[in-house]
Amino acid sequence: MRCFSCGDLCINAICETCTKELLTPEIVTRKVGNLEVISFFDYYLIADIIKSKYHLSGYRVYKYLAKRFFQAFLAEYAKSFKNRIYLIGIDENVQRGFSNIALLTHFGAKGAKNLTPMHNALKAQNRVSYAGKSLEFRLTHPRNFVYNGLKDIEAILIDDTITTGTTIYEAHKVLVANGVKLHFALTLASAKEGMDY
Repeated sequence: MRCFSCGDLCINAICETCTKELLTPEIVTRKVGNLEVISFFDYYLIADIIKSKYHLSGYRVYKYLAKRFFQAFLAEYAKSFKNRIYLIGIDENVQRGFSNIALLTHFGAKGAKNLTPMHNALKAQNRVSYAGKSLEFRLTHPRNFVYNGLKDIEAILIDDTITTGTTIYEAHKVLVANGVKLHFALTLASAKEGMDY
């Protein structure tokens, strides 16, 4: 295989050299309402890697990112709890043969016995794309999430990127209305733009 970033031969989707140069986490924490959102990277530093979700190679890239960052972080967090914590991905919509959010959710749960992925539980009825759209557009075109998962549980919300916070804010409201207690939301990247709630 070849490294997604530099093209050199390697075992993983991204070689160790590129991982060290491009993917050294700098944890960014934001608040969306009363929900803490934790991100590993500044979006603008890894935008090309995040945008791999629009290509078939994105499957390998997101699987690697989930194993390398989400799995270790969530396993360490879960050590403090004996109870079950569910990972709920925001709209695990399959495009180009895979769902980048499902990969983050699935492999993020692999590090600890008390973490369980809950796939396709939070689905958007409105499939509008927010990529490159303004805050005003996002606010006037809500995703209209429907939750069909377990109620009265503890969970962590999973997404790839937080930009304005509108998607996470809307998802949080729907989950709370269904008795889901969120510990926090976890994303790969934070693109600080617009406003937080």
